[in-house]
Amino acid sequence: MLRIYHSNALDTLRDILVEMIKNDPQSDPFLADQILVQSPGMAQWLKLELAERLGIAANIEFPLPASFLWKVFVAALDDVPERSAYNKASMTWVLMRILPEHLNDDLFSILRQYLKQDDDPLRLYHLCAKVADLYDQYLVYRPDWIAAWEQGDDQPADDQEQRWQPVLWRAIVADTSARGLPHWHRANMYDTFISALSDKSSVLSGVPQRIFVFGISALPQNYIEALAALGEKIDVHLMLANPCRHYWGDIVDPAYLARLNRLWLSKGQDADSTYQTGHPLLASMGKLGRDYLYLIQQMELPEVGLFNDACYDLMLSALQSDILELNNRGSVLEHLHQDPDLMPISFAADDQSIQLHSAHSALREVEILQDQLLAMFNDNATLKPRDIIVMMPDVAHYAPYIDAVFGNAEQKCFLPYSISDRSAEQEIPLLSSFMQLIALNNSRFSVSEVIALLELPATLRRFGLEQEDFENIRHWIHETGIHWGLDQASREDVGSVQFEQNSWHFGMDRLFSGYALGAADTVWNDIAPYDGVGGLSAAALGQLSAFLTQLGQLKELFSGEQSLTEWIVQIHQMMDSMYLPDERDHEALELIYQALESLRETFQEVTFEGSIDVAILRDYLQEQLSSQRSSQRFLSGQINFCTLIPMRAIPFKVVCLLGMNDSDYPRSLPPMGFDLMVDHPRKGDRSRRDDDRYLFLEALLSARETLYISYVGRSIADNSKRVPSVLVSEVLEYCDQAYRIEGLALLVQQHLLLEHPLTAYSPAYFDASSERLFSYNARWAIPQAEAAQVARGQAENFIKGKLQETECEQLELEELIMFYRHPIQYFFQKRMQIYFRDDELVLSDEEPFHLEPLTDYHLRKRLLKSALRGDGLEATGQYIRQSGVLPVGKAGDIELFKRTRDIGELYEKMQPLMTGEPRRLEIKLRFPGLGKLSGSGKLSESGNCGSTEMEACDLTLQGWVNDAYQGGVLKYDVSKVSGRHRFITWIQHLATCAAGFAERTIYRGLSEQFSFKPVSAELAHQELTQLISVYREGQRLPLNWIPEPAWKWLSLREKDEDRARKDAQSRFESDRGGDGSNPYVRRVYPEWRMLESGVFAYSDQLFSEMMNYLEVDKDDN
Repeated sequence: MLRIYHSNALDTLRDILVEMIKNDPQSDPFLADQILVQSPGMAQWLKLELAERLGIAANIEFPLPASFLWKVFVAALDDVPERSAYNKASMTWVLMRILPEHLNDDLFSILRQYLKQDDDPLRLYHLCAKVADLYDQYLVYRPDWIAAWEQGDDQPADDQEQRWQPVLWRAIVADTSARGLPHWHRANMYDTFISALSDKSSVLSGVPQRIFVFGISALPQNYIEALAALGEKIDVHLMLANPCRHYWGDIVDPAYLARLNRLWLSKGQDADSTYQTGHPLLASMGKLGRDYLYLIQQMELPEVGLFNDACYDLMLSALQSDILELNNRGSVLEHLHQDPDLMPISFAADDQSIQLHSAHSALREVEILQDQLLAMFNDNATLKPRDIIVMMPDVAHYAPYIDAVFGNAEQKCFLPYSISDRSAEQEIPLLSSFMQLIALNNSRFSVSEVIALLELPATLRRFGLEQEDFENIRHWIHETGIHWGLDQASREDVGSVQFEQNSWHFGMDRLFSGYALGAADTVWNDIAPYDGVGGLSAAALGQLSAFLTQLGQLKELFSGEQSLTEWIVQIHQMMDSMYLPDERDHEALELIYQALESLRETFQEVTFEGSIDVAILRDYLQEQLSSQRSSQRFLSGQINFCTLIPMRAIPFKVVCLLGMNDSDYPRSLPPMGFDLMVDHPRKGDRSRRDDDRYLFLEALLSARETLYISYVGRSIADNSKRVPSVLVSEVLEYCDQAYRIEGLALLVQQHLLLEHPLTAYSPAYFDASSERLFSYNARWAIPQAEAAQVARGQAENFIKGKLQETECEQLELEELIMFYRHPIQYFFQKRMQIYFRDDELVLSDEEPFHLEPLTDYHLRKRLLKSALRGDGLEATGQYIRQSGVLPVGKAGDIELFKRTRDIGELYEKMQPLMTGEPRRLEIKLRFPGLGKLSGSGKLSESGNCGSTEMEACDLTLQGWVNDAYQGGVLKYDVSKVSGRHRFITWIQHLATCAAGFAERTIYRGLSEQFSFKPVSAELAHQELTQLISVYREGQRLPLNWIPEPAWKWLSLREKDEDRARKDAQSRFESDRGGDGSNPYVRRVYPEWRMLESGVFAYSDQLFSEMMNYLEVDKDDN
């Protein structure tokens, strides 16, 4: 007998199941119990629950309903194959073979026109796959249509454009019969099966004594009828998770009822008298379960109600109880009736059973979730990681953020977690590499694509490369200007203009010629040799060449059409040539071989012997490998992150829903344009949108203690407001209607919603201004504390006081100059050994369309160096043209012409100043009392770092000044003249004059030139004394002075002090290279007001005298 058990708690149904298995075992102990479920996740949960309560869960199988019923058909009926010939995969390839034969028929004109739009063979494959999928749905949800079509009745007959569907179905049936296969499919088996079981004398063999159908949200009508027929022979226990103890199969969505009222009122009728809404959330979200309940009720089968009592302790349990009792609490009607049992309920302000969080991005959603979960664990000692499930519309989108946040948490804040439902291709790099390799005929061979293929461990092993070799290869790629394209011919294949520059062939020519010729700045055979390869690294160059040769061969091999057998052989050869697998790669290889074997078996079954295009093979493999999911990690004892899919309504203490955005959930899957079910709907039809609505309802009901919802409620770009999913809005609207917050006049949704700041390090999380905003991440608290210290003008708080002085008897002139280039950066790098830089080499997939500033600077330096050596600019320009740094073609010629012209003009300006042999001036100056030496071991008064007290001594400034000619010392650079150039030239000029060389210092730049008049040795020594003193101060503390704003101040203060202040600030805050964006400056002086006084004071103290000796020379041109 088929018996139905209703309960609002899956735990209760589980307990009934346990008792039946425990107290009423099957007579044959070797016969496995059959528990039908609709997902592996439910099977995993039941296994764990049964094992915990029975001590062991053994000899129990968890088949899906369709596969179980087919096995029963095989046992009950004659000539039923193990696998139906009408499965979706087989029908796809049958259609690939027979559909082209029907396209000239007038009935198929709409398909003929569709396929003529594009000659791509993939278009036909996609169409056949869609039609096969539609027929597969008809077999389940419209078996009467299939039966009618096979009898020649083309129903439904109201759409003439779709008359091809019955004709094509009959062609599939005829083809199947011609191949000698049984004509059994899911549409024609149910009636035969039910008739066979109606015979009282019939005996079922190979069928268990009983089956359980556990927690399935919906089944097609013919499945229910088949189970009822099976119930005449064996015990069938249908355990149904039912959110409401009352019959709700007739309630309707309030929005639908409103539309009916508008229609009926025009006819003088009232829809309210015919339909009821019950609970608005159940009516709105429960269509899937409502239709299923309606179908079951039509069977008039024995039913058992096992509903838990209502509970109103928390807002979440009250919401669940209102649904259970079908109460529309607080509605206008209830207010009019003044029913005390249905009036709004008040809850404490600290009720956290329903939480709604608004973030600015998916990453922030995950960061907020981590803090909120940590708070839950802190408040609830009984809560375990396995008690929490986190679901989202697409786990693949959130997976990188989950790993970044939860995977990198500090040990004390680490929460064990697992991510389910990612495709095998997303989780296994070798599968992604495999799909790239068979798609090489469409590849641009960009640097990122090729590097991704090469860096796979199995590929590195195959080509005998180590990680150090791989890093060298990345460096070579960057230096030789490789960006994309194997060669100019491969660029033509992807529709680009033919050119060789910046291709792999171009770069390899540079590498090999450089290895052969060594260091050379001259062009050889139209190649600019790159000399960065030598010694042992040459072997890696050879392997890189072999790898690229293999890719070129694969590009040619994986194109066009071949038979499946030829493709399989070719794929095996490719995998042998590209991968040297280890034990970690066996899973990926097995998945690939299984997909190919499955396709081979299907081809044999449907006798498909034609050739298939590589694009079709690639699309098939992509679908197969993407469909492999990692659901085995579900319920692994950790926090479960997974996709919102059917049958994830397993009870958890905490249910979290991320990504509940209006545009993302419910998910929408537009129906196919030729789907006849859209225009002829029936109860029980599946819809992605209805499924998602019911999933949300199930998630709401499965939460035992907390329902946590988050969404992207603000734009990360402009902070504009965004609305949550309509399902979230419906829940909030009901909460506003049905519940109140004690002591607060706010609407409930205003209380539930918590809007979070843009960043995780916002001060709002750490200043205790809101009890609901908090963070457990101590790393984000540090910047806030330091920012507060710096805001008070206490830069020394960054290092908890000034650093101890260092020994210094000698100071190199170059070191002093380096300090004044950027004192703050010097402090971090030289004194603290801290470097704020990204060492990751960024490789570009695009050829240069313009010269980057740094590339431009190095190009100009190379040209000037060549001119000074007397090599001539033409030869150097030719080398630069062949090195790949310039834009392609005429644009590159124009850029090179401009640089050559500018450097030629600069060199001409320098030549008159370079008379005589250049001299090298030695600098050796003594400064009494400016040096420091360690004392006798006596501790300093502060005891800082346990160091000894320093004693004063003399300091010697020493170094060399080059390029001293008859007319003075010549300094030059190929960049624009900046404040930094003036200050460091002044310091060198002071050293020259203090050393007794009464020389003029002349500076030549591209667009400006200046000079310094000779300074007396005494004044120069005094100025250097101040500069060295401040230098010593800058070793203990980040000096609040930077050169560019300082120059703005000094150059304008005499004319207009207000403008000088404004220009200095503007230079600091400029978004085009302003010092405010420098990471070293931001670390200690994030705002101009923190620097302003120091910049002005030090500039006046150290460089006022410079302005008296500075002369701006007029440009000769």
